[in-house]
Amino acid sequence: VDPEVIAALRLMEERSAEYSSLQSNRFGLQVAFALLYLGITLIVLLSAIWTGIGVADRLVRPIRMLMGAADEVSDGNLSISVPVRASDGDVGSLSNTFNNMILQLRSQRSELVHAKDVIDERRRFTEAVLSGVTVGVIGVERDGTVTMVNPSAERILDVESRLVVGRHLHETFPLIGRIYRAASLSSRPEYQEEVKLRIRDRERTLAIRITSSEAAEGAQSSVVTIDDITDLVEAQRSSAWADVARRIAHEIKNPLTPIQLSAERIRRRYGKRVEDDREVFDRCIETIVRQVSDIGRMVDEFSTFARMPKPKMEAKDLREALREAVFMREMGDHGIAFEADIPDQPMLGSYDIRLLSQAFGNLVKNAVEALEATEDVEGRIVIRAEPGWNRHIVEIIDNGRGFPREDRDRLLEPYMTTREKGTGLGLAIVRKIIEDHGGTIALDDAPDQPHGALVRITLPAMETAVEPNEEETEERTGETDGIGHLDRR
Repeated sequence: VDPEVIAALRLMEERSAEYSSLQSNRFGLQVAFALLYLGITLIVLLSAIWTGIGVADRLVRPIRMLMGAADEVSDGNLSISVPVRASDGDVGSLSNTFNNMILQLRSQRSELVHAKDVIDERRRFTEAVLSGVTVGVIGVERDGTVTMVNPSAERILDVESRLVVGRHLHETFPLIGRIYRAASLSSRPEYQEEVKLRIRDRERTLAIRITSSEAAEGAQSSVVTIDDITDLVEAQRSSAWADVARRIAHEIKNPLTPIQLSAERIRRRYGKRVEDDREVFDRCIETIVRQVSDIGRMVDEFSTFARMPKPKMEAKDLREALREAVFMREMGDHGIAFEADIPDQPMLGSYDIRLLSQAFGNLVKNAVEALEATEDVEGRIVIRAEPGWNRHIVEIIDNGRGFPREDRDRLLEPYMTTREKGTGLGLAIVRKIIEDHGGTIALDDAPDQPHGALVRITLPAMETAVEPNEEETEERTGETDGIGHLDRR
């Protein structure tokens, strides 16, 4: 036999044995490779998860700090600040903007406190120089006996002089008697106090000044002057709040837009990268955007109150404003029944229908919100109009919880509200519009109902409709020109 054939046979036998050995170990090798691949896969997956958690935490941590700082600011703590790192990127820019806003708010609060002190000082000075025949005057003897009451005092205190003269001051006017006693003990020639007195179902603010004089024979008499400064105090308060509104609108509105844009940019840029806690990330961004929108709405109300436009008076039918206000609210799905008692007779007058529609719309909106906050009540709103030859009367009645009995008239002042999220500007704006038309507004309880509210508007008819005061118009025009840069939406 050829040796090469024998060698080939031997080689074939070796390769066959080697193949059989490999074939027998094939399953073990497959298992080993599978385990190795699985281990590598787990390592890569865990690394990716760990990296994702780190990235998400890095993104969310500054936002959490912003939320915590926002909560502190809402509680009145303006000394807080959000730490900013250079690596925070857009979130860091948002934090810087937030910190700048806090600094502005802190400065603004200091300015407001100073402005309040200045206003209080001006109020005291104004009250000190008020005098003249328009004030009430009561003459009082040394023993406190009333000797004289002038007509202005009768009008202010709602009394008749014949029932007061000859009686003791402490019996007829206990509050004034207490002040008179304090003035007697002070040994000062002039003594003055400011008190609140409810007269004709309305709380009035009275400035009472007691001036004592010593006669030659030692007899002492006093003159009590009473000035009804309710309108003055309310005007000072409204003017102060208008200034406050302008400052707030100017200082707060500027950083709102970059804050909102930064939050939306964060959502667009990093939203797809966040794999873990995506829901928390989205909720945080939505919270920022929503809160910025709420602040923007509040600032818009501040701006509206601070720069109320002057009415453009035209001969109009008041029913147009009423029907528009009712129509706008009836379109809402709030489950409240509306009853409009509007006469067929025209209610003509010199009006700005746009402003009056806004005023009536605010009143109906307040009634709707009051009913929505009242449980177990079938909501009902009545809009009633009564024409007259010299004045028209409009009443808006609801069966909600009604107005509080204490300080009810102050609800017409700026920033006085009973709603949790109310700004207190709605009724103040309505009052301003009505007064600019020469009308009046009164808050009362709903008639013939256990609870509810009634708002009564009185507006001049065509014969006596008045134009706004020219000085007030010029003043408001100047105020508007001074803050015109705020009007951007």
